[in-house]
Amino acid sequence: MKACLILWDIEKINKEDIKDSFIVGVDLGSYNAISHGIIPDIAIGDFDSCKKEEYDAIIKNSKKIIQLNPMKDKTDTEEAILLVKDYHEILILGGIKGKRIEHFYANLMLLFKYPKVKMKDENSLIEIKRESFIPNKNYKYISLFPIEDSAILSLTGMKYNLWNYTLKRNEPTLGISNECMNNPYVEIKSGGLLVISSMEDHENL
Repeated sequence: MKACLILWDIEKINKEDIKDSFIVGVDLGSYNAISHGIIPDIAIGDFDSCKKEEYDAIIKNSKKIIQLNPMKDKTDTEEAILLVKDYHEILILGGIKGKRIEHFYANLMLLFKYPKVKMKDENSLIEIKRESFIPNKNYKYISLFPIEDSAILSLTGMKYNLWNYTLKRNEPTLGISNECMNNPYVEIKSGGLLVISSMEDHENL
């Protein structure tokens, strides 16, 4: 079973991402889903960022509404995750960009707390990996960050390959923006990784 959480800042929604999924609109993300012709199975949030016409559309078009108290200890996104925590896979669409960088950081920390959760926008996919994996073929670049003090890994089929390398958390730039070439593979021999896959190279680092 797969659950998909739709946030406000996702501009393009790939229908393959939500196929056969339980759809949760998170606060104003519920209106975003409806604007894309997607009917949320549940709309959850305090909806304090919604205009009246947006809230009315959410009420009219969602199958179920869960109204949260604005005075709460968890974000709307975490409350949505708890709602679907028993699902095999949880995908957050959005939550990466925006003017409030602290919101992105909070969303990123949720991946550490709930490792089955992935976060995606139009350009990037962010996930936690503790076992060896083949990088997602839809992305050209991959960045790897240890989630403990270090991780031992080997990289093949990439522009910069490694063999039995101990990647330390205090060297955060070494694992950034590697390029997937032919048959890329990440072998995790110990530890775990925060993996960020990207379609485009935005910056000169």
